Amino acid sequence: MTLEELAQKLHCDPSQVSRYEHGERVPGIKTAQILDLLFGTSYYTEHNAVAANSRIPVRARPIAHYESGAAMIRSFSHGTVVGLLQSPSYVRALVRDGLMPQAIDEVSDERARRQEVLDGDPPAKLQAIMDETVIRRLTSHPEIARQQIKLILDRMEKWNVQVQLVHQSNFSYPGLQCSFTIYESRENGSLAAWHDGVGKAGRVIEDKAIIADLLESYDLIRSAAMSAAESRDVLKTIQESL
Repeated sequence: MTLEELAQKLHCDPSQVSRYEHGERVPGIKTAQILDLLFGTSYYTEHNAVAANSRIPVRARPIAHYESGAAMIRSFSHGTVVGLLQSPSYVRALVRDGLMPQAIDEVSDERARRQEVLDGDPPAKLQAIMDETVIRRLTSHPEIARQQIKLILDRMEKWNVQVQLVHQSNFSYPGLQCSFTIYESRENGSLAAWHDGVGKAGRVIEDKAIIADLLESYDLIRSAAMSAAESRDVLKTIQESL
């Protein structure tokens, strides 16, 4: 089978197949399933998680681990769109202007793979809170803003995703100093957290006392945020202005 023939069956560009062949990209689980069906194997699905994990930067592997086993994910971000809701063009813009521009394809692929937890069986529930200014800043890049806001609104139509914005006029709510995510295990209900830092200073937290403080902070931030319905209206208003 030629690259072109396989690409046609996978509904992608031949160059993408070439990247799979040379180990430059890891197929997502759906592509892995199609490859197994085409070749009569179970190899691609059996090794998909291991292959994908090997492509994740070491410091980010704990995040992917906790996300993949989470029943509930509570995430707050004051500086960027919550990771599980980032559009491909938004991710690429962040990476291009960030610390690892050379890894733009790798990071974009990994972010898309991680977002599959929201479509799993069963899917993880996501409660995401963001500062309204995060969305407002996007308007200087209309095309990225359109794609990003559409993705958030589409996700909000799903039963397992709730998004709330903190009004841009609110300058004193808790959480302004950090972004964080709390993961609740599907297996046993245990909690773990990821606390963002500057550059590569982010860290995994498993200490129960610290997580309890983060949960309290999250509840305070949530109480300061607009309702999901109000947040949806704000997103639609910004979308219509682009």
